[in-house]
Amino acid sequence: MNASLVIFYLIGAFAVIVGSVLTYVTSRRLGWKIPLWLLYALMGLSAYIFFAQYLKYQNLHFFTDFSHWLQILRNITIKGWPEILSHEFIIPGTLNYFSVHFIPLIYLFAIPFKLIPRPETLMVFNALAMLSAAIPLYKLALLHYVPPLKIRGGEEGLWKDGRKMSGFFVVVLLLWYPTFQYITLYEFEMLRFSIPLLLWMLYFFETRRMVPYLIFVILAILVREEVGLTVAMFGVYAWVFAKRRKEGLSALTLGLVGFVLITSVVMPAFSSAEQFKHVAAGSFAQFGTSPLEIVSSVIRHPIAALTVILDPTKLANIFMLGLPVLFVPLLAPLVLIGAAANIGIGLLSEGTIHTSYMLYYIAPSVPFIFYALLKAWPRFVSLSLWERVGLPAQAGVRGEGAFMNALLAAVLVSNIFFGPSPISLQFWLKNIQPAPFRTQDFHWSVYRVTDHHRAANKFVEMIPEDAIVSAQEFLQPRLFKKRGAMPFPQIVSKDGQYQADYVFVDRTNNGLRSESPAHMSKEEIDAVVANEVWERVAEEDGYELYRNVYESTNGVANTTNLD
Repeated sequence: MNASLVIFYLIGAFAVIVGSVLTYVTSRRLGWKIPLWLLYALMGLSAYIFFAQYLKYQNLHFFTDFSHWLQILRNITIKGWPEILSHEFIIPGTLNYFSVHFIPLIYLFAIPFKLIPRPETLMVFNALAMLSAAIPLYKLALLHYVPPLKIRGGEEGLWKDGRKMSGFFVVVLLLWYPTFQYITLYEFEMLRFSIPLLLWMLYFFETRRMVPYLIFVILAILVREEVGLTVAMFGVYAWVFAKRRKEGLSALTLGLVGFVLITSVVMPAFSSAEQFKHVAAGSFAQFGTSPLEIVSSVIRHPIAALTVILDPTKLANIFMLGLPVLFVPLLAPLVLIGAAANIGIGLLSEGTIHTSYMLYYIAPSVPFIFYALLKAWPRFVSLSLWERVGLPAQAGVRGEGAFMNALLAAVLVSNIFFGPSPISLQFWLKNIQPAPFRTQDFHWSVYRVTDHHRAANKFVEMIPEDAIVSAQEFLQPRLFKKRGAMPFPQIVSKDGQYQADYVFVDRTNNGLRSESPAHMSKEEIDAVVANEVWERVAEEDGYELYRNVYESTNGVANTTNLD
């Protein structure tokens, strides 16, 4: 692990803990309370996410993933199914994206995209869908509100509307929770929408409304195939620990059956490969090639499994899920069973990305962290807990208000040190980053749009819509209306069936670091475009556009002189 990064995290974690303790002590002594206008302001400021996404797109700091989703939506609106030729170039047999991930709810986004087929449409509805998670969380907070003990001295009126305050308070914690902001800011994918859908599921579970509960159980399963396992684990909690047999068994059954059917029947049916292999299978290769093999291998070889699980980077990321909320959810540990499948998958993965608190893979765990926070809150603020550990506490409104201030301070200080927002250190200081980012960047400079960025559109307009283009990853989102895009320097598909008609490069690399996989050196670019097959069409400000003088037909590549 990077020593300077470890030091940074130790300093940041220390600042979060000390800041929250000082806030609690000061608030308790002075009777400070969170003004309602501050909560409104923080909720409103969270809308920066849309503007950040828009400026990143204009600044060419969106990459291949965003391009893929735009192509999928465009093909749904034109052809009715999620064709993604650009993915077929990389992994043959995945022309239908449902063979990569089963995400039928993408059709909901295709409706507004049909009306306004622009990247901004996807950004707007991404922000709206994610921020809508505030609604079920607010309702859950109202259900779990426990009025503080009344105390003498006229302080009963300190919170005129405690229920409303508690609801807005928890919503602000979510909207400024670093993981939530990272997930929402990332270009686009579907797993993130498990957050609002699972929160609605939890709300209807709490209100004992079986029909809408089952509807959201099913919708959560349809977000992406692995969410079925998260739903199933919540079913275990509901059945065994919450003693809600009907709701628990239905979630457990639907989750497991949904996961098995989708991964073993539905997704293979959409694949054109000779043998279906899940795109994530390689991450668990040492344990097996199927879920059953993986579970069996973990049981038979626990030491090998622990070696993978106890990776320091993975454990540090799990720690970072709890730090912004001061690990309060651990006071309701059984509720966190719902997150066990999602976190367990990440811990068993050979890489560390599936447990990263900065990436969308961890999204299904977020609702249960906040559900556990609500369940644990009465215990956290109770006198008995603090008396048992020998610390002073204060009953009543002032005591609970001090705890609320401390928790809000923890979330905001966490965002300053580890988050992506405009209040974060990495937003203002180029050399401070909470991860060894190679491509992603949240410094203010990536939101500044220049003439160089605008000039890219001139070259895109020169390329016919039926063309296949090889381009650097940061240029691909601008090419979503083309037939397909290959990641430069690839110019022929993996199966040899397709070749690029055009090459579009930016020799400036849009300021990317040399260690970024999207960065191309002068030598790498020249090695491709120096071939006689490429004729330069235009160049300006570092951009170069080349046309293939040999045309391909009917999806069969003419690879003459490409070597």
